Amino acid sequence: MLKLLDVKKEYNTPSGCFSALDSVSLCIEEGEFVAIVGKSGSGKSTLLNMIGTLDSVTSGSILLDGQDFSTMNGRQLAEIRNQSIGFVFQRFNLEPEYTVYQNIELPLVINGSTQNEQRVQAVLGQLDLTSKAKLKTKLLSGGEQQRVAIARAIINDPKLILADEPCGNLDTTNSNIVMSILQTLNQQGKTVILVTHDQEDARKAQRIVTLSNGRIISDEKISAADI
Repeated sequence: MLKLLDVKKEYNTPSGCFSALDSVSLCIEEGEFVAIVGKSGSGKSTLLNMIGTLDSVTSGSILLDGQDFSTMNGRQLAEIRNQSIGFVFQRFNLEPEYTVYQNIELPLVINGSTQNEQRVQAVLGQLDLTSKAKLKTKLLSGGEQQRVAIARAIINDPKLILADEPCGNLDTTNSNIVMSILQTLNQQGKTVILVTHDQEDARKAQRIVTLSNGRIISDEKISAADI
């Protein structure tokens, strides 16, 4: 499904060229749940941004279902983000003055869809948010906001879900809820890539990829007995 081939990402800084990713090659199959771990500055979020087309590679290739991101223009990449990739961020990235319903519907509106009621209501029910639909998201707890963010991420039924430290601002109870949701989505056939600093959360995935200084230093399969 997803292939990274010798991916490099470099930034020019006042002190010289900084390499955030250095010759990263990785293959993730459809339906996998992969956790990416490593210390701060190891390249985790940079890697996720490359996969999510939020940033471009310096060299190398990223292919999703055989489509090479480097050959696509801005419009094509935006379509990939809208249709094939769902994003869940640590800081939720919701519109605070929009209602829960409006936040979840937003990707459909961007896509030009006009008959959205049934789809939004289904996702509201799936994430146990029906009673919150008319509330502005700024009035919700952190756990509730993250559930709204997940609902928004899956409203277009993407193949791939990218979660960047989704539990970073949550307490243990809400972290467990979010991780359970991600596991359920994976069991329903979604490919999930999780960036986390929490080893306990990482071990709820099927595979752990560890980064250090922009390089993959280990790639470990997790058995069901270990979860």
